[in-house]
Amino acid sequence: MKKGFLCLAAVALVTAFSAVGNAAPAAGAPQNIVQQIRAAEFTDNGSAEQRQASLYERVKKITAGNEQSETAAVRLPRVAVMYVNNAKSTYDDEVDREIFKYLNKALPASSYELVDGTPYVEKLNAQGYTDLSTAERADFMDAFAGADVDYCLYLEISPFVARDKITFFTIGKDITTAIPMKILDLSSGKYIYTGKFTEKASDSTVIGDIGNKSVALKALDSAGEKILSVIQTRLPKSVQRTAAAQ
Repeated sequence: MKKGFLCLAAVALVTAFSAVGNAAPAAGAPQNIVQQIRAAEFTDNGSAEQRQASLYERVKKITAGNEQSETAAVRLPRVAVMYVNNAKSTYDDEVDREIFKYLNKALPASSYELVDGTPYVEKLNAQGYTDLSTAERADFMDAFAGADVDYCLYLEISPFVARDKITFFTIGKDITTAIPMKILDLSSGKYIYTGKFTEKASDSTVIGDIGNKSVALKALDSAGEKILSVIQTRLPKSVQRTAAAQ
């Protein structure tokens, strides 16, 4: 009886995730952070069929774990993404996409259930934290009190710092990006990661001028690789719950 219920739950889970993953928002409709991340393209993200197959394999592992143990259940971790873009550039949409494509790869739908962290950003803003990098661990914990979320991921794009370089032969530009990031385990109240990624990119030309955008996106690409590495190596891919907690 229990085994049959678990199988039905697994099928429902696959169907629900497939619907979320394949559904496209109506034209012109605003997208939340989760939708924007899932819509971000990455060259090796695989086809929709491959992603659905990967999700199915994940659910099979979950149900297998349930069959082997009656005292514990494994589920996908729920991760709230608190993303703030303070670059205030004329190409903010492209800045977002550059970061979101790395978040989409680091937090695949087969391993994580994403939650829009915007309401929690607004909670902290209302408490006076307009710069979330100054918020303490206890402040994040208070903001998520009572929420059905396992981890929060805070990521902020600071304003770019640009510097022109002029030599006798070339005109160039340096742009530095700084991205503070925190990952907090909301069950233990402990940081999984807290730090800042600072990357500088440069470009130059013999003729004409160089715009900020191409250099800034190059710096973001370098930072994105490091963000990807940290998330993939540090963020757990499953959550264990005892039977009493279910």
